[in-house]
Amino acid sequence: MAFAQSLKVVIKQDGKVVQPVNDVYELKKSTFLFEITSTNLEGFLVGATTNKDIYAGALGQLNTEVPWFQNTGMAEELYNKDKEMFLMDSAPSYWYYTDAKDHRFDKNPKGNAKQWTATRTITRFYDIMVDQPIQLKDFDGRVFILMYQPEYNDEYDLIGKKNLFQAALKFKD
Repeated sequence: MAFAQSLKVVIKQDGKVVQPVNDVYELKKSTFLFEITSTNLEGFLVGATTNKDIYAGALGQLNTEVPWFQNTGMAEELYNKDKEMFLMDSAPSYWYYTDAKDHRFDKNPKGNAKQWTATRTITRFYDIMVDQPIQLKDFDGRVFILMYQPEYNDEYDLIGKKNLFQAALKFKD
């Protein structure tokens, strides 16, 4: 018996929900957060890049190799200690919730492994390619995000994926 899996993602800034226009979220160059509600989904992969071609390829709009899909996810810090989001062209991040002591979100998520709600606060990006943090106030450009659930074969090759959330974050002064 299969249970429906779902992921609801809301982006908030200054305590208000940011409404997207065609999956584009306009944000100030200051702290924002992801509010995530999950049902029957322990974890998911998060591709985040400044490269719009990788994003377009991931969405199937461009016929290009998507490095995220060639590599398994990389888990970030427990409890989102640094309040950051990795920017990585080569591999996705792995965000998950197992229980209150093992997750990749801000402290005090609610729920259990079957159904949970968590927040992930972002004060900066961490660019893995240059091994440097970038404060939001200093960030120029856009960040393209795809949250997805991978499906692997026995050799751990990606054979399918379910897109759970997609967004372009556009920052303005």
